[in-house]
Amino acid sequence: MKLKKYFKIAGASLAAIILLVMAGMVIWSKTGTYPARNVALSALESTDKVTITYDRWIVFEPAMEIDTGIIFYPGGLVEPSAYAPVLHAIAEEGVLVVITPMPLNLAIFNAGAANAVIDAYPQITTWVIAGHSLGGAAAAIYAENNPAAVDFIALWDSYPPGSSDLSDNDIAALSIYGTTQDVPNTDNFDQNRPLLPADTLFVAIEGASHAQFGDYGPQKGDVVPSISLAEQHQRVAEIMLEFINP
Repeated sequence: MKLKKYFKIAGASLAAIILLVMAGMVIWSKTGTYPARNVALSALESTDKVTITYDRWIVFEPAMEIDTGIIFYPGGLVEPSAYAPVLHAIAEEGVLVVITPMPLNLAIFNAGAANAVIDAYPQITTWVIAGHSLGGAAAAIYAENNPAAVDFIALWDSYPPGSSDLSDNDIAALSIYGTTQDVPNTDNFDQNRPLLPADTLFVAIEGASHAQFGDYGPQKGDVVPSISLAEQHQRVAEIMLEFINP
């Protein structure tokens, strides 16, 4: 009886610890999240070219007929809407764009989020999985685990984790990254290039910062950009469109 009572108490204590840890993570993710700023918020308005809806996802749907879609995984602890400026510009050119909000704003907790999006849009015949920073790593995990589901992968200032080596994957890959005096700003970027397919298109944007891939303000440890937010957003959108529609 004493042993049974001990396990009951131990189980209750463990459950309490797990709840406390989960509560702490929720509070941490809420207080530590980078919010979308004014440029991003203004890009969330529908226009005659793009209708924007908010429900399970943030969807940018072009007015014209579409057959290509981008599923976008946000960076870690970044509000998903912060990426609206670039993604709205891409949608204006006839590409469906779906941003998938993530649990605790950490894409690694739902790397398979793209499956539900693909199921919801059967009319899309060409899919791009894309992501920034941690979102790019999660996108690589998805591409590795679902090789037949997507046709392209685009990483913004990111690279695959070692557990998701895409070097032997047939997927068409794009890597957009910021540089300062031709040196990548992202730590270990060059060392991890071999994790992508040999024919990956690497495109550097000189003067770009990590945070300016979205619009969520300065980020700790980031470089000071030497190009404007608008210029970086324009370049990323152009590179993405050239990659999807060469």
